[in-house]
Amino acid sequence: MHGMPRIPRTHCGGTHACSPPVMINIYIIMRKLRILAASLLLSASVCTFAGDTYTNPVINTSLPDPTVIRADDGYFYLYATEDIRNLPIYRSRDLTDWQFVGTAFTDDTRPQWNKKGNMWAPDINKIGDKYVLYYSKSEWGGEWTCGIGAATADRPEGPFTDHGPLFISSEIGVRNSIDQFYIEDNGHKYLFWGSFHGIYGIELSDDGLSVKPGAVKKQVSGTFMEGTYIHKRGKYYYLFGSAGTCCEGARSTYRVTYGRSENLFGPYVDKKGQRLLDNHYEVMLHGDDTFVGTGHNAEFVTDDLGQDWILYHGYKKAEADDGRVVFLSRVDWKDGWPEVAGSVPEKENVKPSFGQIHLADPTVFCDNGTYYLYGTSPVSDNGFWVYTSTDLQHWSGPAGAVDGYALRGNTYGTQGFWAPQVFKKDGRYAMAYTANEQIAIAWADSPLGPFVQDEPAMIPAKTKEIDPFVFHDDDGKTYMYHVRLIGGNRIYVAEMNDDLRSMKEETARECIAVNDKGWENTAEGKWGVSEGPTVVKLDGTYYMFYSCNDFRSIDYAMGYATAKSPLGPWKKHKKPIVSRHLTGENGTGHGDLFRDGDGRWMYVLHTHNSNSKVSPRRTAMVELVKKGKKFEMVPGSLRYVTR
Repeated sequence: MHGMPRIPRTHCGGTHACSPPVMINIYIIMRKLRILAASLLLSASVCTFAGDTYTNPVINTSLPDPTVIRADDGYFYLYATEDIRNLPIYRSRDLTDWQFVGTAFTDDTRPQWNKKGNMWAPDINKIGDKYVLYYSKSEWGGEWTCGIGAATADRPEGPFTDHGPLFISSEIGVRNSIDQFYIEDNGHKYLFWGSFHGIYGIELSDDGLSVKPGAVKKQVSGTFMEGTYIHKRGKYYYLFGSAGTCCEGARSTYRVTYGRSENLFGPYVDKKGQRLLDNHYEVMLHGDDTFVGTGHNAEFVTDDLGQDWILYHGYKKAEADDGRVVFLSRVDWKDGWPEVAGSVPEKENVKPSFGQIHLADPTVFCDNGTYYLYGTSPVSDNGFWVYTSTDLQHWSGPAGAVDGYALRGNTYGTQGFWAPQVFKKDGRYAMAYTANEQIAIAWADSPLGPFVQDEPAMIPAKTKEIDPFVFHDDDGKTYMYHVRLIGGNRIYVAEMNDDLRSMKEETARECIAVNDKGWENTAEGKWGVSEGPTVVKLDGTYYMFYSCNDFRSIDYAMGYATAKSPLGPWKKHKKPIVSRHLTGENGTGHGDLFRDGDGRWMYVLHTHNSNSKVSPRRTAMVELVKKGKKFEMVPGSLRYVTR
């Protein structure tokens, strides 16, 4: 690959990839104490990830009743009640940093029906090839004259063309017909709406621009809520709405309520099985001493890690005159019910993950001008994702043959899929990987997979083995470098049999065990960790790049050793060449060495998610340079891998 007489790489991964079988608890406690002390001492010099966290509110402008969509251009677009006339539009890449785009309408294109009414609570959707914006047109006190309209555009930023009202309250027979929400279910299109006089739903036409002829409305909730939104997760539909007062500044009592049902039209119930139709409900989010009137949430947005988030409005209690500003909260799920931590808006939280690739123990394989990136995914029990690029700058995916996975099923292992390595042999593609803390090799006809085994099987072993790296020497012999969990994470090598189904155990040699002190063992733990080997042969010398310290340690780092034989003995370079001291980022290591299209040495690796959080680990690259027989990192070359 790129001039290297080698086969790609790998490592230890997963939440417990490097954990020793016993004695770990005492070690971890001691290590954490030392790390805490070190962190305090070094806090002034250790870099923080720029933009790693966000603070609420995420938009400090009055934008009540937000709705959001991820458009075809990759941006999120947010629309809101018109405190900014003609319905304001904002956009963001990550839900936290927003820019004003414009308005959905102008004074000339503004809907002319219900001329005294303002536009409230928009709901944005993509129906066919059109962006469809539903909106309420109402004035205070006009509960029978208000109604719901629709407009369309070719682009999310507009211009929108109004199609007039779908219905008004007096026509549909529902008092205060506002706060609409569109949903598709089983090939049908529906609209739900209402405000403190019951929540109703009805089927729409195929284009979503009118009520389906003959459709009959049905009530799904009582009189306690407005701001309807329905989220489908698993077998359940979750009906959200807001109870209390929306618009009384610091005295506002808005709160997000919900129930669930196995059917779109209910009955929706709370945790006790009591019906929302009877005005029972659960509370997911409410105000506190800092933020009040928190409610009218937008659609759930799921980030790249499968984490759910909601946007909603509220007041800053001490600055209520600023209006209803926009907040962002993380939503977790417990026993099938949604939760926001503390049930109040977070003042600060880690940003959602969009664009950043989160693969630990990454490896890069190049084939026919395309780079393929694999690694331990944040959902490591499912298999291996793969991303593709032609320039190492722009990545697409997950692009694997099975729902984005290059390997999923039809192989050895049920959990803990860590540290893949992909290489080519005899016209086919092979993936060496860890699962169930053992090593296996699967095969495919494409780098995208699916990698499978004729008969699921591990490489025979007498102990736990992880982090495979298959190396083909120029004499025709093949070696597997790997980690054995024997009194520590120790790097071993053994010659492989020609069919790559087993190793010649009589050839097995220990390559690397950590020193008691120094950069390899900053916690001075009894269970030393050396892992993630990558080997290359240059000018008759074998270079092994490896990582040391527990992967959860801020001092996780990469160094190298050299040998004259693939079996060793190995001479260690005295210092790491990739570390937090050299990069400014915590937990740097466990990667793969390769050459880019210009012949530069690149090392793909992972780092900690942030200074306070290890996982999900972030994928990055650094450039290495070889000076004589020594390697070193090019200062300032670390960059993160993004889509």
